[in-house]
Amino acid sequence: MCRHLEQVADERSQRYQRGKMALILHATLAIALLTGLGSGQQRSLLPVGSTKRAVGDTMKFNTVNPPVPGFTEIAWRFQGSPVITHLGGSDTFGSNYSGRVQLDTRTGSLELHNLTLQDSGEYTITIRLAGGAELSGRTNLTVLNPVSLSIVANATELIEFHGTVKVTCIVSGSFFTMKFTGEGGNSSTFYQGLDGRAENYRIREAYRRMKPFVCEASNDVTPVVVRQLAVNVLYGPDEAVIVASPKGPSYRPGSDITLFCSSESNPAAQVQWALNGTLLGREGPELRLDNVQTSQSGAYSCCASNSKTGRKMESNTFLITVSSSGLSGGAIAGIVIGSLLAAAALIAIGLVLLGFRFRPVKGCYRTSTGTD
Repeated sequence: MCRHLEQVADERSQRYQRGKMALILHATLAIALLTGLGSGQQRSLLPVGSTKRAVGDTMKFNTVNPPVPGFTEIAWRFQGSPVITHLGGSDTFGSNYSGRVQLDTRTGSLELHNLTLQDSGEYTITIRLAGGAELSGRTNLTVLNPVSLSIVANATELIEFHGTVKVTCIVSGSFFTMKFTGEGGNSSTFYQGLDGRAENYRIREAYRRMKPFVCEASNDVTPVVVRQLAVNVLYGPDEAVIVASPKGPSYRPGSDITLFCSSESNPAAQVQWALNGTLLGREGPELRLDNVQTSQSGAYSCCASNSKTGRKMESNTFLITVSSSGLSGGAIAGIVIGSLLAAAALIAIGLVLLGFRFRPVKGCYRTSTGTD
C-alpha cells in the first residue's frame, strides 16, 4: 500500500514538472513575440541600399512605416552634417540646403532638389517621439551626370572616290557605355568615372553605298541615346541608256513613241535630247514623240549630266525609222544611216571651206556657232 502511494506521488511530481516546463516555454515564446513586436518600431525608417539620380533631378527620401505623427524633433543629416532639423515648429537648414529641401513633418519624408555630384553619399534621419524614444534610418544616394552625345563629320557631302570623311562620336557623362557602328565595323567603350568624355572616330573614303554612322550611349540615369549621320556621296552619271516604247526601230507615220534615258546618278542627272547630233531643246529623262512623221527619222541620243560631280555621259545613238513603205526595218535603217553619213560628209567639207569651227555648248554636244 505504501509502495503504491509512493508511485502515485512520483507520477504527480512528474506531471507537475512537465506542466511547469510547458508554462516556462509558453512564457518564453510570448516574451520573444512581444519583444519582436516592440523591436519592429526600431527598424530602419529608410530603405536599405543605394538610389541613383541624375544631376539636376529631385530625390525624394520616403520614410518606411513612419510612426504616428506627434514627433518632437525630425533631423536629417548628410555624411554627418545637418541638412534640416524640425524642432518646436520651426526649421533649421544646413549650409547650402535652404531653398533646396522640403520636409514632410507628418511622415519625416524629405525632398532634395537640384541635385549635384556633391550630393552623393549617406543620408540619415532621426525622429524623436513625445515619450523620448528615437527612431532612425539611413540610406545612400548616388548622383550621376546624364549622358550627352553628339556625332560630327568634317564633311557630309563628298564626290565618290574624290575625298575622305572623318566621323567622330563624342560622349560625356558618368559611368557610361558608348557604341559606334557603321563603316569600319562596331566598337564599344566603357567609361568608369563621375565626369568624363570619350571620342571615337572613323576615316573612310567616300563611295555611293556607304552605310550611315550610328553612335549610341547610356548610363544608369539615361536611357539609350542614339545619333545617326549619313554622308551624301555624289556620283555619276554612269552609262546612259535609251529604251523605246513601243520597241522599234521601225514605226508607221502617226505612231506615238516614248524614249526613256536612264543613268545612275546622285543627284539625279539632267538629261538633254538630240537628233542627229543637234539639240532638240527637250530636257528630262523622257522624250515623247506623238504622231511621228517621216521627217523625224534619224539617230536619237541623250546626254546625262551632273552639276555636282561635273560629269557628263552621252548615250549610244538610237535609230528611229518612220516610213509607210514596205521596206524592212533593216533596209530602212541602212538607207537612213547612209543618208546621215553622206550629209555629215558634205557638212564637214562645207565647214572647212567656210572656216567654221565647232565650239562646246551646254551638254554633251557641239554645234556650229560662228567663224574665226
